[in-house]
Amino acid sequence: MLDTQFDAFFDRVVSQLPGYEPRPQQLEMSREILRTMENGGQLLVEAGTGSGKSFGYLLPILHAGKTVVISTGTINLQEQLLEKDLPFLLAASGSTMIPALAKGRSNYLCRQKLWEADRQIPSGDPLRREVDRLLQALPTWDGDLAELATPPGSKFWTEVASTSDDCLGNKCEYYEENPFRIARVKLGKSDIIVANHALYMVDLATGGGILPDHDMVIFDEAHHLPRVAAQAFTASIGRYALTKLLQKIRRRWQAPPDNISYQLVGAESRLAEWLWRHDRAQFRLYPDSDFLDIAETLLEGLQELRSWLEHGRLDEMLFPDLEVKHKAPLHRPKLMSQLTNLIARWEFFGNMADVSGTERVNWVELNRESGYFELKSAPLDVSKDLAELLWKERSAVLTSATLSVDGDFAYFRAQLGLNQQTRDTVLPSPFDYTTQARLYLPKLPEPNDPRFERASHDEIESLVTATRGRALVLFTSYRAMQSAYTALVQRLPFPAKQQGELSRMRLIEWFKETPNSVLFATSSFWEGVDVPGESLSCVIIDRLPFAVPDDPVVQAYVERLKMQGRDWFREYTLPEAILRLKQGFGRLIRTSSDRGVVAILDARLTTKSYGRQILRALPACGRLDSTSGVASWMEPEF
Repeated sequence: MLDTQFDAFFDRVVSQLPGYEPRPQQLEMSREILRTMENGGQLLVEAGTGSGKSFGYLLPILHAGKTVVISTGTINLQEQLLEKDLPFLLAASGSTMIPALAKGRSNYLCRQKLWEADRQIPSGDPLRREVDRLLQALPTWDGDLAELATPPGSKFWTEVASTSDDCLGNKCEYYEENPFRIARVKLGKSDIIVANHALYMVDLATGGGILPDHDMVIFDEAHHLPRVAAQAFTASIGRYALTKLLQKIRRRWQAPPDNISYQLVGAESRLAEWLWRHDRAQFRLYPDSDFLDIAETLLEGLQELRSWLEHGRLDEMLFPDLEVKHKAPLHRPKLMSQLTNLIARWEFFGNMADVSGTERVNWVELNRESGYFELKSAPLDVSKDLAELLWKERSAVLTSATLSVDGDFAYFRAQLGLNQQTRDTVLPSPFDYTTQARLYLPKLPEPNDPRFERASHDEIESLVTATRGRALVLFTSYRAMQSAYTALVQRLPFPAKQQGELSRMRLIEWFKETPNSVLFATSSFWEGVDVPGESLSCVIIDRLPFAVPDDPVVQAYVERLKMQGRDWFREYTLPEAILRLKQGFGRLIRTSSDRGVVAILDARLTTKSYGRQILRALPACGRLDSTSGVASWMEPEF
């Protein structure tokens, strides 16, 4: 009965979409999600490219009328949902459900901080203009950064943006006018809340307070979740974290005793000197005696600072301004909270007795140009946290075009702590890859062979000539991309650009609008690039996208698996590469009329035993063995 009622609703709504073509996968997905809404639990849905995932989960939401958070991995998908899909479906269905976009606190102004800036920044200061402009905007501006025609500089906005650490809550005199509170109240009246994975995971890791109560969460682009979840549970300490906290204490309470300040500032200086001795931009932290001595000194100083702040009395003689004096006591609990949080983060670095790093990995990122550094400590396994904080508490749907490895969800389940009872389904793409696509695997030296670079450049030139441009060339590193682009840009008879010449959005528009163009790219262009039609007829992938071996998290995770006697390559490195490669392959066919070639220049697909497993995971299509074969295959397009 439930399916019958929903099927009628589904048909009535989608039939109003101009040019709509029935997609059995979309209806099946909607039915599975509706059952999950009714019965609870979690559902994994791998829906191939072109399945219509967004309609597949939006229609059951509208039919059930439950409050749902839709969490996405990219801004592009958020814009599609809010500006295109939801307006159409709400109108077509006659639903009165209210959609809204959820944003983090840092997108909103803190009136208290602006008041402080107004008092403290003198007329001659370059930032005075920024303060005055925000003050002038306030009568009609809602405090949302995105609503300003000309946003302030990022450095100034950081000083006046809302944060949970500084918020006085209902004790703040600006409480009723608090932009984040007002936005949060509006969000609480919405039925469909669109957020991103980072915001959802931060809300989860910090105990809530950002997103309103909801019946279910749908994670679209869910293949990003393991990485984003780990980031949400990562502790970081920037170079100026201690300095800024001391400045806040002086400004909102009073100056700490000199002996405490000298100890902390001195230890921070020693830390900077120790870090700049290293010649790498990123390196792991081990229990080095010098570093641990610095960390211990900092922790002792921070503990003394906390004791002083907790028990010290306010010297009212230091506050000639009566208004400031009365506000100072209100800030002490928040200052204590920030100080306690900083101590907790430093403890990750001061207690590194476990050299193997089996539970966490600590590392440093240095930027010599700006003089900035950041210490980071990340968990190697967030599965238990997610199992306890999320899957026990809430029904969820996780969907993407790439969740399984050769149809098996075990790797993805293990990463996120989903139990074996989690239901899953693989919905194939409606596209016919056997007639629309071909896979070309040239015979080149393997990537670790010194001859590979030049051979791959020659192969890219031959391929692009065979397809008359219209190619997206994907690399696993910036160095490889820049080397290929430098070698080929003058040799190719087609317009060419590389990632970094324009913004991502403008590069994609240039590629779509420029006939026979070639785009060299890496990183974010492996996914989220949607170029239907003949503008993209060839995707060239330089090598298999194995994780970077010197990445601190990758290193530590591999070490952990080795210590457990597990096959780190088969259990971690290979599945990660397969999922990434499927994303890159998915750039080619975007509509039922698209036609083209994917070329993978990595000989390991045919020379290594694991190559067969990787090839099985890709869409089934015919093979080509020469660039002349590629040209013949593409001939109908010309």
